[in-house]
Amino acid sequence: MHFFPSKKWRTPLILWGLMVIELALTIPILALFGIAAPDLYRTKLWQEGADQGFNSDPKAGLYAAANYRSYKTPLIWSQFLTNFNLVASVLGLFLLLTKGTMHVLHAFVPVISVIVHSALVGVYAYSVYGQSSKDLSDPRHPQKGLAWYITKDCKISSYNTLKGYYAHEVG
Repeated sequence: MHFFPSKKWRTPLILWGLMVIELALTIPILALFGIAAPDLYRTKLWQEGADQGFNSDPKAGLYAAANYRSYKTPLIWSQFLTNFNLVASVLGLFLLLTKGTMHVLHAFVPVISVIVHSALVGVYAYSVYGQSSKDLSDPRHPQKGLAWYITKDCKISSYNTLKGYYAHEVG
C-alpha cells in the first residue's frame, strides 16, 4: 500500500477563514512588537519592577561590569527577546502573505502547510516562553513567574508614562 499526500484542500473556505483570523491577530502583534522594538518600554518596565521590588534592577549589569563580574541579562528583559518578537511577527506576516499567494496559485498543499505551521508554532512558542521567563538574577527580588506588568494592575506604577495605557482602557 502506498501513501500519497493530498494535493487539494477538503475545505478551502475554512482555510481562507483561518487566514483572515490569522491576519487579524498578526497585524496587532506586529504593531505592538514594532512599537516596543527600540526599547520604548522594556527598560522603564524593568526599572519600575525593581523600584517596586518585583524583579532585579536594570543597573545590576552596570554594577557587575564595574566590579569585573559577569552578568547575564534575564531573557524577559533582553534586547534579544525584543528583537526576536519583532522578527517573529514580521516572519508571521510574510508567511501569511506567502500562504495566501500560494493558495491562490494552488501551490499551498497540505504537506507544505504542516511544515510552515509547525515552524510558526515553534517560533511563537519560544516567544511565549521568553515572555513568561523568570528573572532570578537578584536573589533579594526573584521573579519566579510572569513579569509584573502582566500579573499586576497598571495603577501601581509610579511613572505617569506607564499609567497612560490604563487611562486609555478606562476612558
